[in-house]
Amino acid sequence: MKSEESKEILTSVAKSLFSTIPYAGTALTELVFDYNGRLKQNRLNKFIEILAESFTKNSDINLNNIKTEHFNDLFEAVIKRVVSTKSESKLRRFKDILINELINPTESDTVDIYLDLINNLSDNEILILNHHRHFDKSYIKEIARRDELREELNKALENKKRESNIMDISSSSHNNETIRAIETEIRMIEEKHNKLKEFRSPAFYNLDENKYFFYIQRLYSQGLLIDIGIGRIGTEPFYIMSITEFGINFLKFLKDFKD
Repeated sequence: MKSEESKEILTSVAKSLFSTIPYAGTALTELVFDYNGRLKQNRLNKFIEILAESFTKNSDINLNNIKTEHFNDLFEAVIKRVVSTKSESKLRRFKDILINELINPTESDTVDIYLDLINNLSDNEILILNHHRHFDKSYIKEIARRDELREELNKALENKKRESNIMDISSSSHNNETIRAIETEIRMIEEKHNKLKEFRSPAFYNLDENKYFFYIQRLYSQGLLIDIGIGRIGTEPFYIMSITEFGINFLKFLKDFKD
């Protein structure tokens, strides 16, 4: 009973605070009737409970941000999507977005696209995308550098072989140092990349291959991942994926991105 009373108090506090938003005053009441149905009303009520709990406990919230035009638009966009989802994890993501916006406004001009992605992507897809943040532009540059080093190594080995035939000891010693330096750099890159391989494994996500590659292809179709394995001999499509700049920005919007 006390738990129910506590929830009601939190909800009332949140409603009274959000009623200062021009749109929110009707969003929490009249919007339910616009969408019709007890199911969607329950979804909205659930979201308000989740929002109220965080809102009343977070001391970093700047109440002045509630009345901004951007937050008003964001709140309306979030509420419209809240009533169309049954996923509690998505409700919590929407909640986090509103709370973060009150703490640190971003005013992103792609907010509607991001909100649609939250609505459309599954938790597994967002998890896969999050781990693919390791495969970014820096990772691609490291691959290019490794390939260059392999070419340099082949040339150095050829030089060593040629010089050994003519007994050029001084040049051979220099070549040995060059070869060791190149091999060390190649090894460092490969060791780093080998540690990341598990993030491209269906087993890491407790998924079978069919499901995993279905998710990968969906992320690709949304412009969040790109196939960097195209053109590589012996590499099948969608096996070597990299995150796009758009994908990174989406994770940052979710506050899931970690440098």
